[in-house]
Amino acid sequence: MTPYVEVPLERLKDTLDTLLVAARDGSRIVIMHEGEPYAQIKAVNPMMSEKAHQALESLATFPGIEHPTYESWWAAVKPVHE
Repeated sequence: MTPYVEVPLERLKDTLDTLLVAARDGSRIVIMHEGEPYAQIKAVNPMMSEKAHQALESLATFPGIEHPTYESWWAAVKPVHE
């Protein structure tokens, strides 16, 4: 699992450049607001088309499919389509 970094929303503006580099290097950045997870910054796959990315993200809305499941699914089928 990648490192996990929490950042308060109020500090995002001051640390954005550093956070983007950390995300690109593999860290998971979670932006917190009022003590709750609010958003996430993570690296993207530059080889993934916009449509493939949208299809992958839509899997997250299906009941019973968790993030590690559809992430593993994409890793398994990606070589077939490229």
